[in-house]
Amino acid sequence: MTKTHLISLCVILLFLTACTAEPPKQKNSSQQSGPKGAAAKLTVEEYDALSAEQQYQVSNKLMATFFKGVPASEFFDFTAGIDTLEVSGGVDYVKAVESALGKKLENPSAYLARVADRNNFTETRQTTAESIAIIREYPLSKNMFEAWMAYTLANTILFSPAEEIDSADFIDAQRVYAKLVDRMAAGEGMRDIVYKHMVSQENWRRFRSPEDNTREMIEIYLGLFDRDADVPLAALACKNWYLTGENEGYELVVALDENTEPQRVLDTWVTTCFDFYRTVADHPLLIPRVITVLVDHFFPEDSSTLRAELVQSIANTNPTTFHEIFKAIVLSKEYLINNERPMSLEEAFFNVADRIRWKPWASFYNSLTNPSMSSNFPTLHLLKQPNMSLKLGRFSAQPLDSLSFAYYHQLVRQYLLLDLKSSAFNVNDGGWSPQLMEEGDFLIEDEYLQYLFISVLGRKANQTELDALNAVIVERGYEENRLGQTMLVFDYMSRLPEVYYLQAVQ
Repeated sequence: MTKTHLISLCVILLFLTACTAEPPKQKNSSQQSGPKGAAAKLTVEEYDALSAEQQYQVSNKLMATFFKGVPASEFFDFTAGIDTLEVSGGVDYVKAVESALGKKLENPSAYLARVADRNNFTETRQTTAESIAIIREYPLSKNMFEAWMAYTLANTILFSPAEEIDSADFIDAQRVYAKLVDRMAAGEGMRDIVYKHMVSQENWRRFRSPEDNTREMIEIYLGLFDRDADVPLAALACKNWYLTGENEGYELVVALDENTEPQRVLDTWVTTCFDFYRTVADHPLLIPRVITVLVDHFFPEDSSTLRAELVQSIANTNPTTFHEIFKAIVLSKEYLINNERPMSLEEAFFNVADRIRWKPWASFYNSLTNPSMSSNFPTLHLLKQPNMSLKLGRFSAQPLDSLSFAYYHQLVRQYLLLDLKSSAFNVNDGGWSPQLMEEGDFLIEDEYLQYLFISVLGRKANQTELDALNAVIVERGYEENRLGQTMLVFDYMSRLPEVYYLQAVQ
């Protein structure tokens, strides 16, 4: 579904220096490290030139990408009112986030313990549910960044555990995710991480025969879809690798009858299956292909020309780690200012969640990742956004057919915006905190409504919206009822496309 179709649907819903003699100078735009051209960073000067409202939009665009958000009360100084927004402390939020992503947490186990204490996870959904909770619990840090990268990669064609197929299960999801986190944390490069994944049982449980597996490795990791002649030769090199049947538990076996005759595959001589996988991992096309998959993931709605320029811009920096590629994408001006696309549920839901100080109940993540298609709760599967499940990974563009979006809207409206937490100490009671209303308690009349709009949407309400909402407030007798006003505004905003859409900053 296009942006235009999404807007139409929501309109219907809307009805209800280098010199040693001098101190070092701050780098200017042209001196900043990172990609040049299409994927160039958003510079300090460019961020500072934005209005306070635009800076807030950019900051939340970045944080939404990490399944987080910035409460307006922490970003703005509202003491002077709403008319002229001022950023508290004048901090460059994007630079602060970039800095945080490079710093390890002193005691990450404390955060993991809190995840275990605060959530009820079913064993079979431990990884799919817990991985989201970990990203949410970790503060901005290198640990959070690696957990988020692993989750993102495990939802792409590159590393999907394919839990939906009969030969894979939740243990494979756990292994794929944990290995990605551990290997990135250990500083391993992309080539080694890809190689170790290709020789794993988890990979063979997704692609189960020598012919299927070798073909998919060539296509997935090199983007070569016209090497049919290579597949039989690669399969011969892997002839002694096979997956047992269902009764034997789909175990990967490397038998003794190893191939001994060299085969010409991908213009390289290989003899064993290990040789083949090493050839793929060391191939010149591997890193450009990884960049392409990730650029397509974050820029699904953009032209093939722009995506190609972004890929080349990042490839020109000769990245060797996933850290470098992900940072290049999400810190680029093209992403933070110009990119427009429907957000995944995790991006949209949790960004607003932090902005209104929403907390999950103990079984929320478990319910969210429930694979049952008959669930009464609007799950990721019902939204057609199942995590770590699809054989070829999630779709690049979010499914926005009428039924999928209806579940999407229900989850955001019913379980986020209209869910007020009534008990601060009950872990089974989730919802947004009354603290949100308290922080805007000193604002009066339209100022309070504007505060709510800024908090959730990052913009002020227009006059038409204010007039219509005020009319309903008077009709329902909510003039002195802040909770009633808040719920009314939240109900209205749940029907706006911008809640679900990553927008260009104008």
